[in-house]
Amino acid sequence: MDPRPTLSRGETEVLKVLWDLEKGSVGEIHAAMPDDRVMDYSTVQTYVRRLVAKGYVSAQRIGRNKIYRSAVRKHEILGEAVDDFLERMFDGQLMPMVRHLVDSRKVTPEEIEDLMKIVKQLRREQNDDV
Repeated sequence: MDPRPTLSRGETEVLKVLWDLEKGSVGEIHAAMPDDRVMDYSTVQTYVRRLVAKGYVSAQRIGRNKIYRSAVRKHEILGEAVDDFLERMFDGQLMPMVRHLVDSRKVTPEEIEDLMKIVKQLRREQNDDV
């Protein structure tokens, strides 16, 4: 399968809003944009058109309006974006990225506990494979 066209930051923001809405018109998407991200209606409309052209969003005409839905699942795009970032920035190596994330942020006790659970699960899965 050919890789999907990349998304701009604005396209990504619009797609995230559409994931939250599940479906909506340009007006509904515009109204649901986060308060910290002021975007003109026409800009949202342009991003939606680009998302349709790139295959990330589908459109259905209902009466005089077009209703838009995501054509891709959030976890698919997240996985593709992380894989691409890992490959480009860390030569595909997981541990340097994990080390960077841990070193560059304050890790909370809850996050440490979550990481420990992940490691325990990985160990169980490896033992099951042996």
